[in-house]
Amino acid sequence: MNAPLLDTDKERLLHILESVALIEQLLRQPSRDRIAQLALERCFEIIGEACRHISRPLRKAYPAIPWTSIIGLRNIVTHDCDKVDMMTIWDIAEHKIPALKDWIKGILDEHNKGSKQ
Repeated sequence: MNAPLLDTDKERLLHILESVALIEQLLRQPSRDRIAQLALERCFEIIGEACRHISRPLRKAYPAIPWTSIIGLRNIVTHDCDKVDMMTIWDIAEHKIPALKDWIKGILDEHNKGSKQ
C-alpha cells in the first residue's frame, strides 16, 4: 500500500463499484434500447467523475488503472454526446469494466487488510 486511502477516496471507489454493478445489470438485460444506453452513459459519467476526484497520491499508487482514459470517456459522454458511439460504449462495458471492478476491489481489499494489521 503506497498511498493512504482517504475517506473521500474510499467513498469514490464505492461509487465506482455501485456504477459497475448497475452496468453488470444492464449487460444481463436483453434490451439495448435508448433507455439502457442512457443508463449506461450515466454510469460512465459517475465512474469518470469519481475517478477525477480520487486523490492524486492514490491514482499515482495504481498506475495500471487507466485513470486518464476513464476520465476522458466521462468527458466525451458528458460534453460531446454527439460523438458517442454506442457500440464502443457497450464494448467498453463488456470488456473493460470487469478489469476496473477487479482493480477497485483490489484497492479496497488491500487497504482493508492494511488497516486491520
